[in-house]
Amino acid sequence: MRTRSSSHLLLLVVIVGVLLWSSADVASASSWVPTIAAGSAGEAHAQAQPSAPTGVSAVCTSSAGKTIKVTWSAVSHATSYSIYKSTTSASSGYTLTASGVTGTTWTSATLSNATYWFEVAASIGTFWASPNSTGSASHIISGSGCV
Repeated sequence: MRTRSSSHLLLLVVIVGVLLWSSADVASASSWVPTIAAGSAGEAHAQAQPSAPTGVSAVCTSSAGKTIKVTWSAVSHATSYSIYKSTTSASSGYTLTASGVTGTTWTSATLSNATYWFEVAASIGTFWASPNSTGSASHIISGSGCV
């Protein structure tokens, strides 16, 4: 027959054992190293958001043509760029016109008659994008070409 003090002693031994076993798990968890399997779509964002591209310029490819070439300065670590165009104004109405551009130059398809402005955004990976650049100077596409 056990006494009350021996029951308390047994309970104390069990609690200490559980605590020691738990602390061993915590110690081993502290050296845990995460890995990503090949082909994984995971991304880390350990750096600041990319800055907006600078030096955005839009030029007519020819006076008689109806295409515009947009160029900009590279952004550090950018993996691609997106180009936005507006026929509304230099400060609003921009819509995505091209994405996944890997260089610092893009030429439009043949444009319809309108006044155009362009902005560029840089991307690092799939989900990490910069703000849009400031708008380029305007260019007018008319029946006679690009001005």
